[in-house]
Parts: sequence; structure tokens; C-alpha cells
Amino acid sequence: RNKGLFWSYAPDITYDEGKDNLLCETVLKYGDIDDIRYLLALYGESKVREVWERDVKSDARFKRLNYFLARVFFHLDVEASDFENLQHERLTKFRLLAG
Repeated sequence: RNKGLFWSYAPDITYDEGKDNLLCETVLKYGDIDDIRYLLALYGESKVREVWERDVKSDARFKRLNYFLARVFFHLDVEASDFENLQHERLTKFRLLAG
């Protein structure tokens, strides 16, 4: 809240795990380096990495970002090509709903 990443929020909002996961996902996708560092300080690397692996890593729209996050923040020895052919879970769900 204090960093101003979100332009709109309710000041008295209560947080639960689902909202924490959504916050982590949003900061990973759209935050800057300082936001991600702050996120890691708040939630710890294991929690943030869990959200990244579940919700962000397989998103083909964020290949470069995933490579950057993996190398810089999660200290993984990966190459950019490792993110080329990942199955996009959300796309699969949308296709199931549409078909």
C-alpha cells in the first residue's frame, strides 16, 4: 500500500492467502526491482518463488521477465530457451471454457 503500486485499494481491506498470492503475482509481473526486493523481504523467497512457479513462470507473455526473475532473484542456472515451450495453464483453462 505504502509504495503506491496499486492506484486503487480500500484502506481497511483485510488480506488472506489468496490476496497475498495475487499481490505477489502482480508485483512480479508489473513491479520494478525495488518492488520485487520489498516483496521478497515481506514474504520470503520460498513464498514468492512458489507463486512465480505456479502463476507466472508458465505464462508465455512473460518469457524475458521469467528469465530475469529466475537468474537474478531466484539464483537459478537457466537459459532463456528454458522458457520457450512451457505449457500455459491459464490458456488451457480458457480453451476448456470456450470449447
